[in-house]
This record gives sequence, structure tokens and C-alpha cells, in this order.
Amino acid sequence: MIEAGTTLCDLTIPSSLDTMVERLSAPGYAGATVELWVLDGQDRRQAARDRLRALGIDAFVRCAYKPLVHAALEEIDLAGVKTITIRYPVVDGVPEKRFALEAHPLADLVGETQVQLEAVAPVDGTGLVAYAVVLVGNGGVSRSLQVQAPNRFVTDPAGQRVYNPCGWLKVRGAADPALDCDAAFETDQEAAFRAATETLADLARNGAQPFFDRLEMHIEAPFFDRKLPVGHESLSTAEAMHEDLYFSALDVFKIAQGLSLADRTLRPGQLVPVLRTRNGPLRARLVTNVDPVLEQDLSDPAGALTDLAQAGSWLEPGTVKAHLDDLGGDAFTVHSQRGRPVWATMIDGPGPGLVITAGQHANETSGPVGALRAAKKLATGNRNRFCIAPLVNPDGYALFRELCRDYPAHMNHAARFTASGCDLHHVARGFENEAHYIGRERTGATLHMNLHGYPAHEWTRPFAGYIPRHAEAWALPRGFALILLHHPGWQEKGRAILDAVIDALAGDTHLVELNRQQRDRSSLYAGSFPLEHRKDIPFVVEEAPEELFPLTIITEAPDETVDGDLFRLFHTAQMTAVLAAADAARSVLV
Repeated sequence: MIEAGTTLCDLTIPSSLDTMVERLSAPGYAGATVELWVLDGQDRRQAARDRLRALGIDAFVRCAYKPLVHAALEEIDLAGVKTITIRYPVVDGVPEKRFALEAHPLADLVGETQVQLEAVAPVDGTGLVAYAVVLVGNGGVSRSLQVQAPNRFVTDPAGQRVYNPCGWLKVRGAADPALDCDAAFETDQEAAFRAATETLADLARNGAQPFFDRLEMHIEAPFFDRKLPVGHESLSTAEAMHEDLYFSALDVFKIAQGLSLADRTLRPGQLVPVLRTRNGPLRARLVTNVDPVLEQDLSDPAGALTDLAQAGSWLEPGTVKAHLDDLGGDAFTVHSQRGRPVWATMIDGPGPGLVITAGQHANETSGPVGALRAAKKLATGNRNRFCIAPLVNPDGYALFRELCRDYPAHMNHAARFTASGCDLHHVARGFENEAHYIGRERTGATLHMNLHGYPAHEWTRPFAGYIPRHAEAWALPRGFALILLHHPGWQEKGRAILDAVIDALAGDTHLVELNRQQRDRSSLYAGSFPLEHRKDIPFVVEEAPEELFPLTIITEAPDETVDGDLFRLFHTAQMTAVLAAADAARSVLV
């Protein structure tokens, strides 16, 4: 294991935008029409455009990330437009819906204007692909335009051939004809990402897991976060970099260890993207470290929140502990890899055993609140014998709280796993996972309610093919969903309990309406959700003989990271799901 305080790389990378403006300021470009695509925000791009236009260059400086959405926000005159038809490119070897997804959430940005998307005949993707847009206004008057989407094929850190947004420079009519061009280039953020992942690949080839305790991947770049007036959506290159750094790092280590990309047993150590916004040159620095918040976290005092039904955001660990203590029962504690406590308690009762857990993926935050609310009602009614562990991944939760100091509205997926860098579900018995085994032993439970979440806004990985690998179905929020996992021979009982949960959730008109809205919005861009639906609740049933419990119901709330009324809606749904399952278990599991 590499010692803490070791610097693995420290590189400075010139700003693509500044470099290009300097290049285009040369005399030979006078009188040219220049189109430049970079990954910078609107303010920096407008300043660059103004500087070039002052030199006699007809300049357009655009964003290569989600170019159609940026065009609608910055360039296209939508006044009086009644309908928009978008014919999106389809590229050979690329998922068909790729560029439809990149158009999200355009339909919500144009008011009452009707938007339809149509795929076009596939192209090879070697040139500058484009959306064809037809705008129809009053009286049926139409106009057509193209919105170009610079992408190129590259090999990503996992060795996969992917089609990524990239820099592009198009010059026409320069005073010196030799300067005309139409070509892709690697942006500064792409270069920083490549440098970081190449460093990780060297480490992965020459070491053994665990490679480190904590690896911080620092990137300082002209990131931007642009909030959109649509739910929790934003245009964020900072969040996109976080997602790609984290998941690509996992891919790099899997490949080096001879594992498949779908493997979930890798334990490299904790991977932490640390992103800062700065103008000018970029900096990429990878350094090993130790957990900076351990002592503070262990002594975290209880919060002031007394009514969990009013919780409008994730809970501090001390608040979780205070409410768990209020339950009483037969309390027990196990400890995480880093020594943080995993609190649990067992409440006796006449009904069949039940284990309730939440916080396995620590950035999915409505589950702990819903679990505690359900436990209080179960304990008061003396209805079931149950064990609750509302925060089973405290190391991940500490990282989540740390990341939220800078980016509270981001998905922060680096916090989803344990300090080992592995999903808790795929860790052998011991440390945090011990809570599941003790809970099963003390309750005799055959049913596990495992409360989860997923992104509340679009999830992208622009440096690895844009669509999140192995999570394509969850790239857009699609409503509160359920997953039933069952051992062989347990499907009938599991389905009876699942149906009871669906019936209970369907009684919440606000939840059902949200599910319908998210389903309809996402289907425009991504097609239908590959889950069944009943009463507007999506669900899936799978046989899973490797599960610890014969029956596991996983909830999936689109809660990363919401707050306010929507957060309250989701933790109420989490509570409802647990209570309905517990009630159904008393008649089904006899």
C-alpha cells in the first residue's frame, strides 16, 4: 500500500481556450469565419468571442458539452416558435439514443413549444456530426438550422472505443488560405482527465490491492455549473469530471487486475475526486492521503431535528444515532473499515422477522430518514420483530458530507462505496457488512428491506461515451422504483409482498404524479424504462440465489441529491414501502 502523502503526478496544462485565442490572433486569420468548440462556460467563451471579433474575425465560440442545449440557451431565437423537430444524429457503433439523451432537457426549456425527436440515418462519425433542427412558428412559417456536435472516437481508460465530446476548430476564409481547417482537438479538460487516468493505470499495473487508503484526484480547471429551470437539472462540467474520474478509475484498476468491467469485488482503496474552478492553466494532481474527518465524525453531536417527517435534507450522523436510541430495543454496534460505528437495534415483536437497512450507497440519502420513520411506527405498533441499521456505510457517508461542502447538488458518486473502494453488497462478512448478518441471526428474517436511491438529474460521463456504463437505465430520473430479488422457490411470496408495496405507494397521489412526469419526460430522450409498471410504479423481479436473504426488496428513489419537499416526498415513500412490506409479511411469511 502506498504511504499517505505520496504525490503520484502534478501537471500543469495550458487552457485550450486561451491557447486557441492566442493562435487565432495571428494576422493570417483576419477576415475569417471561425467556429470554436471548447468545454468552458459561457462567460469565458463570450469574452474570447469578443476578443476575436475585435480583431476582425467573425467568431463563434461554443460549448462542446451538450451543444444543442447550449445553442437553445445562447443562440437560437425561439420567439414565436410553436413546434421544434430535432433530427438527431445516429453514429455507427454508438448507442442509438446517445444524441437524443444529449438533447435533454430541451423540451422543458422552451415553454409551451412542442418538441419531437427523430433519428436520422446512421453516419460513420468521422466528421463534425450535427442535429438538424426545424422550427415552425405562427402561420406555419418554418426555418431550418444545424447545430453541430463535435465528437470523436477515442479509446477510453477501460480500453473501450467510445465517442466523446471534444474540442473542434473550423476556420473558413482566412487571409492566409493555408490556415483554413476543420478538425478535432483534445481540450484541456480531456488532457487533464487523460493524465490522471494514465497515472492510475501505471499504479494499477505495478501494485496490488488495496493500493492506498485514500487517493485524492485533484483537478483545477475552468469548470462551470449552470442551473437550469427544470427540476434539479444543471449543466455542470465539474460534476461530469467527478463522475468520469471516479468510475474510470475503478475501470482502470479492474482491467489491471484482470477483472471484467462489471466486476464489483475490486478493493483499490477510497477514490476521491477533488475539483476546484480556476481560470488559466489547468492543474492535475494525484496524491495519497488519510481520512481527514474521522475524529470529528465519531464525536458528531445529535442534531436538533425532532420530527423526522419534516426532514428536508440528509441527516447528520449524530441525528441518526439520536433517533435510533429513541427506539430502544436490543442495540448493537459494528464498525467500519475506518472504525466508524454502524449503529443498529433489534425490536422484538410477534410478527415475522424483518431487516431494514439504508445508506449502503451513502449518497442516496432519503433511505435513512424513511427507515427511521418506519421503524418508529413498527415499534409503536408492536407489529413485527425487526432489526434496523439506518446508516450501514458510515465511511462513505463521511465522504459524502465532505463532498457536499463544495457541491451539495451533485450526485457525488465517489461516496457510494466503502473506504475499501468496494460496494458494501459485495464485501465478505465483517466490518460494516456484519450488521446484516447479526440482524438476520437475531430476527430470523427472510425479508430484507434495502432502501436506495439514484440520480435526481441527468447522469453523464462525457469522457467515456457520455452514457454511464452499466447504468444506462438510470441516466435520467424515471420515478420511484422497486426491485425484488428472490431465492429459487420464493418468487410467489416475494411477488405478493411486492404487490402490497406497490399498492401502498400508488395511494400517494403526489408520488404517482411525479412518477408519471418523470416517465414521460425521460421517454422523449431515452425511450421506455426497461422495467415493468403497475399503477405507475416501475418494478423488476429477478432471481438472485446469492443474496443473503431469501427475499430482498430494494427501493430506488431519484434522490441524489434533492432537498425540501421532494426529499420529504421520497423519505415518506421509503417509509411507506417498509410499512407495507412489514404488514404483508405477517400474512405471507407464515
